[in-house]
Amino acid sequence: MGDSVEDAFQRRPEEPRHHGGAEAGGSLVGGVGLVCTTAVRLTATDGCAVALLSARSSARELVYATDATAQQVDELQFVVGEGPCLDAYRTDRPHLWPDMSAPGTATRWPAFTAEVVALGVHAIYAFPIPGNGSPLGVLELHRLTTGGLSTAEEESGLACATAIGRLLESDVDRLAVATALDDPGLVVGADDEFSRALVFNASGMVAVQLAVSADEGLARLRAYCFANGRPISEVAADIVARRLSLRDQRDIRGGQGG
Repeated sequence: MGDSVEDAFQRRPEEPRHHGGAEAGGSLVGGVGLVCTTAVRLTATDGCAVALLSARSSARELVYATDATAQQVDELQFVVGEGPCLDAYRTDRPHLWPDMSAPGTATRWPAFTAEVVALGVHAIYAFPIPGNGSPLGVLELHRLTTGGLSTAEEESGLACATAIGRLLESDVDRLAVATALDDPGLVVGADDEFSRALVFNASGMVAVQLAVSADEGLARLRAYCFANGRPISEVAADIVARRLSLRDQRDIRGGQGG
């Protein structure tokens, strides 16, 4: 039998890291990456991502993704504001969807379902990452084929989510990110490969342009990206560089005139 979750979790910092260019020396991203690659192997899935969320704002910070598809699945849920990972976080229980084309998924997540199937993702398994009384975020696994998890695979997913929770709670810098999610303007770790700090900066600029709240600014930014079929990181970069302004949408969805 291959490595257990505990084997991966307890590896020494000097061992090679996987994907994402994380530095050696016990970095959080490297540690989370090790658990993610172990989760993919033990659950026979095709990709994995870890995201931190906040119960008090719509902010969402991607910590790690094993591949481009996993990153796209996470970003899609961030943009449209729906999906199994968000439900797993809100209900604090696993949401296991072995067939994203099954009846009911499109009704439950109308914007997300069509887009994720178009990416070639046909099954999603979301496990809340346990924290001190409430989830810190979600471990997101996906398959490119339909099919449920076996009992052993589901237990492995739960164990990996728990291992990541221990990593997050023991890392002061990343806990600062989790705290800052309640005030996106304070998000740290902007140099991280997966950080959405630029997105939160852009949403603040949108809020000013449209004379709306910070949460509404983020919602309007996400809506613009979805309507125009553009990655949110790309749009955010254009807004921060002042190549794009959403000021002409000021009166849409209740923005105050002026």
